[in-house]
Amino acid sequence: DTPFYILGLSPNAARLSVRFFLQDTFGHFIDHVRKHYERLEIVMPQQHRAYLPLWRLLGETVNKKSKDKTASPLLAGAVMRSILSDTPYPQALYNHVMLRVKADQDDKDKHIYKITAEKAAIIKACLLKNFPKGETITVALNEESTNTAYVLGRLFSVLEQIQEEANPNINSTIKDRFFNSAAATPGWVFPILLKMANHHLRKLNDRRGLKISLEKLLTELEGKIEMNDQPIPTRMNLSDQGLFILGYYHQTQKRYVKKEEK
Repeated sequence: DTPFYILGLSPNAARLSVRFFLQDTFGHFIDHVRKHYERLEIVMPQQHRAYLPLWRLLGETVNKKSKDKTASPLLAGAVMRSILSDTPYPQALYNHVMLRVKADQDDKDKHIYKITAEKAAIIKACLLKNFPKGETITVALNEESTNTAYVLGRLFSVLEQIQEEANPNINSTIKDRFFNSAAATPGWVFPILLKMANHHLRKLNDRRGLKISLEKLLTELEGKIEMNDQPIPTRMNLSDQGLFILGYYHQTQKRYVKKEEK
């Protein structure tokens, strides 16, 4: 219950600018930080650290190929203030991360990846705080969810797996070619992807067990979409695109966990 004060300063030429001055109890500040980390919590590859510091999150808002990899200082101050005061994250944080998802392509040599644990964690936190819909957003894969956007993300991950199993050394995958359009305009893209998947599945006839399990998963996910009695949406807004990315990330992490267990 001790009164506590936090002053945020930033350099401005030969002067200092006051970014924020917060007053609350020490316990409330700690509770606000705890809630922030709970919203960020997400399933991660084993080599990742348990907690994501602010500088790591802000690093996901900049172009990894640019010479200046410094995040916007205005964004840094706004995010820090939202964490300490437990208010909605600045919309710019979500928008910048979504922009990076759309612009980045996987490049293992330069350690650049389209979907990272950090990006998925930011999207999850922003969906929980800024776009509450009553949808259950979980740390790991939510196999019970029937949210169309989330299920479509899972479906895209399965379609990608089918292609990779059928063509192990392929240079350009459906993730490289169709991910952005599948997230934004799924009604136009998924019929094409499902048709391609049928062709890829025929290549797995000599691996009958794998083929059956993938076909079963495809049928299950398509069934979840049909349960909503609505066609695949022609367009999805930014919050639904975030759920799509989260569904893709969760399903892909589930696949990698199974590989590690084997």
